[in-house]
Amino acid sequence: MRRRSRLSVTVVALVIVGWSVVTTQPSGSALAADPEAELAQTQQQLVDAQSAQQSLEAATQRQRAQLDQLKSQSARLDGQLAAARAELNAVTSEYDRVSGLLIEVGQQVVAIEAHLVELRKQIDALDRELVAVAEDVERRTADLAQREALLQAHMRSAYERTQTSLLELLLSADSLDTATTQVGYLMTVADEDRLLAEEIRHIRAELETRRQTLNEGRRQLGVARRAARVEEDILQVRQAELAELEASLAQLRAAAEIREQVQEQALNESLAAQGNVEATVAQNEQAAAAARNLAEQLQQRADTQQAQIDEAKRQQAAEAQRRAAAPQPGARDATSNFGFRWPEAGPRITQEFGPTSFVLEPPYNFGGTYYPHFHTGIDFASGCGTQIYAAGAGVVVASGQPLLPWDSGYGVIIDHGGGVQTWYWHMQPRVVVGPGSVVTSDTVIGFEGSTGMSTGCHVHFAVNQGGGWVNPRHFLP
Repeated sequence: MRRRSRLSVTVVALVIVGWSVVTTQPSGSALAADPEAELAQTQQQLVDAQSAQQSLEAATQRQRAQLDQLKSQSARLDGQLAAARAELNAVTSEYDRVSGLLIEVGQQVVAIEAHLVELRKQIDALDRELVAVAEDVERRTADLAQREALLQAHMRSAYERTQTSLLELLLSADSLDTATTQVGYLMTVADEDRLLAEEIRHIRAELETRRQTLNEGRRQLGVARRAARVEEDILQVRQAELAELEASLAQLRAAAEIREQVQEQALNESLAAQGNVEATVAQNEQAAAAARNLAEQLQQRADTQQAQIDEAKRQQAAEAQRRAAAPQPGARDATSNFGFRWPEAGPRITQEFGPTSFVLEPPYNFGGTYYPHFHTGIDFASGCGTQIYAAGAGVVVASGQPLLPWDSGYGVIIDHGGGVQTWYWHMQPRVVVGPGSVVTSDTVIGFEGSTGMSTGCHVHFAVNQGGGWVNPRHFLP
């Protein structure tokens, strides 16, 4: 009797617990697994998917940066090609100027080619990454289908078990221990199904992330491939244009050499007509040596002018803003990257920088090569009395006749900082600026003349950098 009473109490308790269970026993394969471990693994896979998405976004940003850089390179190349065409179309174009432009264009072409190689590498890498993401999507889709089928089977089993009285299940058990085991088993099954449902939710979230990653990656891959094709087409066109310009450059060089020979012959004939050529050449060589020595001495004192140079640059920046607000077409508008403008408005070049056959030019060692006659600046002429401007912001370090007694020519020397000096020679005797004067590219420093060893009114414009003469065109617009 006591045994029957105790059994009744147990049955009632188990019936209450059993009816609160809404799920039932999974299949045998599910019972053999560790649901908590599977859930943890699924959560880690979701983290991995999110990490892959972030990696793809970073790769996409790098590709966009590469595309922007390619567009910038293309824009600069367009400007350089246009400038080179303009130089070639003018009969009076100078070989050195065009040659320098073509070198820059060639460098830009090489840069674009390098960027295209890098872009193709990134496209290939992104393609491989997208293949891996697609494989992950396929694999995890299969995993999701398996888990959903398993949960669906559990739910059907739970529904079928609800059609059987839990009381009958307990009363039909061989013993109380067996009945207790059956009810406890049902409770365990509910926990496992909850973990399984949670795992399914994580897999779905992971798949959504991976699908978004795949779609965005495919879209960006298409953009990158189209951009690469466009840049490749543009590059082919520009390479053809570059080849045409190089062919034209050879013709220009031949014409320039003929013009130089005619000019130098005329200069030599003019010098011979004056008589006493040897003495004049010797005096000019002494003047050239004195100029080199003076340039070195001024370089050594350059640090003392730095504050004045900084003030000159500040003034020039303010003047540039005023000019931009009220432009005057044709009035020395262009400014180089170095901050220099031409010392005269629209000058006519009469002699370029470099080796020459004009015997009055002294010898010079340029770039490790000795030349018996070398012109260390650019000569240009606009007519006697034409205003001469400072090329850029700086401070006057010498003016008047600083090379006496070897050279009686009037000139001005300006220190621009950074070891760069500009020299302006053969000016009229009127002294406009003196040592210590702060000047900008809007400052008139003198007037075109024919003083010293000169064959007519012109300006000899030279640039000394670090004690050596360099081509002024590298500093001019």
